Amino acid sequence: MASAANANLNAVRETMDVLLEMSRLLNTGLDMESLSICVRLCEQGINPEALSAVIKELRKASESLKASENCTN
Repeated sequence: MASAANANLNAVRETMDVLLEMSRLLNTGLDMESLSICVRLCEQGINPEALSAVIKELRKASESLKASENCTN
């Protein structure tokens, strides 16, 4: 039983490593933790396109805040 659990864990790690490499090749800017969260959300039924749109909007908002902070300093 422990052997099956280890095999499953290794498969999950390998899958995440492949997804992270694909993410890097596509220049998504997602780190392992962010990618893992996105995968779990998709597994829970979140629409991947909607998730992508939210991430893009959050990045735009973050950049806008950083730009406004730089203007005021």
